[in-house]
Amino acid sequence: MARFRPIQLLKGAVAMALALSSPAHAGEAAAEYAAKAAFIYNIALFSSFPNTGSVVRLCVLGRDPFGSVLGALEGKALGQARIALAYPRSGSDAARQCQIVFISESETGNLGPLAEACRESGVLTIADIKGAARKGVMLELTIEDKRITFEFNGAAAHAANIVLSSKVLRLARAVH
Repeated sequence: MARFRPIQLLKGAVAMALALSSPAHAGEAAAEYAAKAAFIYNIALFSSFPNTGSVVRLCVLGRDPFGSVLGALEGKALGQARIALAYPRSGSDAARQCQIVFISESETGNLGPLAEACRESGVLTIADIKGAARKGVMLELTIEDKRITFEFNGAAAHAANIVLSSKVLRLARAVH
């Protein structure tokens, strides 16, 4: 893993995503998900995954709220690996195929079982569903004062053998 200043990189990426996707140029939802895409990328930069080869598959499970903004991450470097995007049809497909899964709001009813299946497979789970971290999702993204914040489920990450940099964890609003 390369040496970075994670706090500055995370803050800079979020600020850039918000500036480039301001409501004047796109809707508020587009700006929010552009910032979340940048945030997910930066979290991935400072994470280690158990099942990584030359490709880290970032998946969106359920209805894709990102629109075209995630496409900018395709092929980006994560250490020696590159990001590939995928859109699995089911939670079991996501657990088998992905290293990072964003669980969309359309999957709220299956959140607990999805988080468990991904945890057992060593997959980093991320959602922006209220209460997701308490249901086993590793990162729950929220917006507070026009800034992305997150809750971290350390027990779920530990069980999946996923490690986030302590510098990133200092940014967490809550750790479970």
